[in-house]
Parts: sequence; structure tokens; C-alpha cells
Amino acid sequence: MKSAIRSIPVAVALITSGLLAASSANATTAPAAVAEFTADNAVQTLQPKSTGWLDPAFGDMGWTHKSVWGKVEASKGQTITIKAVSSNADLHPGITVWYRGAEDTAPDSYVADHFYAQNANLFVAGAKDESTGEDLGNIVMKVVKFGYDRDGKGNAKIPGLNGRKDGVSGQLELTFKASRTGTYMFVLGGVNPGADADPAVAIDVETEVTVSGH
Repeated sequence: MKSAIRSIPVAVALITSGLLAASSANATTAPAAVAEFTADNAVQTLQPKSTGWLDPAFGDMGWTHKSVWGKVEASKGQTITIKAVSSNADLHPGITVWYRGAEDTAPDSYVADHFYAQNANLFVAGAKDESTGEDLGNIVMKVVKFGYDRDGKGNAKIPGLNGRKDGVSGQLELTFKASRTGTYMFVLGGVNPGADADPAVAIDVETEVTVSGH
């Protein structure tokens, strides 16, 4: 089987992300790892940085290599739940989920670029490995769900990015129904870190991904 952001309106951010994608036509990058979640390996400790999902140094976009990546397979109609619990309450998790289906012919070990829009589709036609020039196929990642933890002091609301409060700082849970059978890939990083989350230091986040239903 085989974008937004703090000081700019969502519509402008989406347009901007499209222009960035167009300007870097065949750019791709490979995250250090893509964690694979299955029924037998549903809970894993990932180590994002506290500004990975929204980095002020990159125009408030997500930064691929400060974030961590995972994927899970699901059938149409199944329910997918992703729960992230940080070991440091000042790392506020942000998560975006994309669908990679039959149109996505590139290996899942590659993503579109060194940055990403948290609320947009990602597309690279004729993707190439940035180091070797190897032809990879097409990257077609269709956004499915996104949100971030809004609990905690000074954790501001960011228009268009679905801040969520559950009363627990450092925790985020997203649930959605698979609209198609295939691979659902997600990115996890921090947003609006508190004073005790050093942006330069990776922090343990217990991440559980479950798939339920027929």
C-alpha cells in the first residue's frame, strides 16, 4: 500500500504555502525516521522539539526536522485516534494528519520539503531525492485533520489551526474516520512552548495510535 499562522489570515497562509510549493518544484526531504504504528506497536515514545509544529523562525510554518513523523494503515470507515502526551507540560503538541493514497507514488520515507503548512495539502510532482537526484515519483499528501494543545498559561489561540483545550497541558488527542483505505501519515511537534521547554532540546512524547471498527 503503497497552511496559517499566527499573524496572517488563514487564506493568505494557504496561498503562501502554495507559492512556496511551486517555487521549490521538485524539493523533497526525508525525516530521520517515520514511526510505523500497528495494533501490536500502538504506543511509542517520539521526541519532537517544542517549536516543531509551529516555528517562528520559519514564518510560523512547521519545520520537518524539528518534528517527528508517524504513519498507520486503515480501511475506509475505521476510526483512527492519535493521542500525544508530553513528558513536559510546556511542550504543547500539534498534530497534522495527511492521507497518502494511490496517487502518492513516492516512498513514505519522503515528505514534500523542509517546512510544511499545518492545514494544507502537500504536493510534489516528479519528486527527486535532494541528495542523490533519484526519481521518487509523486508526493500527494491530502490533509485530513489537524489541531494543537491550547492548555497552559500563555498558550495563545492561533486562528485556523484548531486549538483544543481538555484541561491537561501537554496533551492532545485527535480522532477521525478514515474516508478511504490506505496510509495515514502524521507529523507531531510543539507549538507555543512554555518557559520550561527549551526549543533546542527534544522532549519525550508518549504517542498512541489506535484504529478501531470493522
